[in-house]
Amino acid sequence: MVKYLKDTNILDFDELFEGIDEAFDLTNKDINNKPTEKKIVKKNVNFLTETNNHYEQLEINTNSVEQSVLTRDRISYALLSQDIINKGEQLLSVGKDKQKEPVLTKVLVSLDLDEVNQLATTNTDFSYFDKCVFDAICSLLIAGNNTISLGMIARVMLGKKHPYHPGEKIIKEIDDSINKLEKIKVSIDMTEEYYRFNQLENNNDTTSVLSSRFFEFKRLDTRTKGKSVNVLIFYDKPILLKYAMRKKQLSSIENYLLNTPTNKTKNTLIIQSYLLQRINMLRLNKSLPQCIMFDALYELFYTENMTIRSKKELYIRTRKVTLAILDFWKENNFIKDYSLQSKGKTIYYKIEILF
Repeated sequence: MVKYLKDTNILDFDELFEGIDEAFDLTNKDINNKPTEKKIVKKNVNFLTETNNHYEQLEINTNSVEQSVLTRDRISYALLSQDIINKGEQLLSVGKDKQKEPVLTKVLVSLDLDEVNQLATTNTDFSYFDKCVFDAICSLLIAGNNTISLGMIARVMLGKKHPYHPGEKIIKEIDDSINKLEKIKVSIDMTEEYYRFNQLENNNDTTSVLSSRFFEFKRLDTRTKGKSVNVLIFYDKPILLKYAMRKKQLSSIENYLLNTPTNKTKNTLIIQSYLLQRINMLRLNKSLPQCIMFDALYELFYTENMTIRSKKELYIRTRKVTLAILDFWKENNFIKDYSLQSKGKTIYYKIEILF
């Protein structure tokens, strides 16, 4: 287990890296002598080689994730639904006070585009795949894991258990997401909500501003005999997790419910993440129309340059994946039932959800 320095919440990195160094030494010997899969255990650090996987995962002695958490604060939702990155200071309604008046919080979210350009990506949005990665990391941290491999993140996202080994493609997609997210800076001015919710005395000299990068961690990236080892060592909770915990705006789902009977491509995980966030919102707010629009699912994907045939095929795949996920959740009592609603010539118009 990762140790903390006495009377602090700071990781003892010297001891951790000493264990990692020994794991590397043993791994080098194993790779030189036997190309077959082997598990090496040293000082609670396991190195698992995956013979068919370009990415090898350094597996830390972990606490299992039984409950996957979802942040459901207004800032997380705004990142998903609104274009707020690099748009200057935004005012978000985060609730109502005792007089039923809206309470506003100032949020500034910035992303260094020069840094992002170095990642060879044009995607600067906070996507549902990014939210899926973020929620998996939060789940691992809440379960007591401060040292997290990309494989651990993938298993939580997929609803799998150790010793399942994720494929190279999903590991790279997770890594790309984290590389982008760690370049985001977030500033949350909570002064008004503190005042309005009677958490601070109302005077002009007191402010409450929380700001940091999206993630706060040290990264261990190294290569051994052409193999990549990717580990994140968190020394603080992500800023949005802190905010959601302070607001008591976390939901949870049994982790096995993420192990839906679908081919777990990035697009599938985007659909599953959207369905999960939407169903969670509907469950908490019965005043909302209890439905999911198919057009909203289609809009998860960029289709502007697609041919009519390719777009049609994408829509068909989206519908099949969506119904497979909902069938699984119905069988496992996550939802009571669902029904498909048509409109005019549009057969697949919306999905009514029953709880």
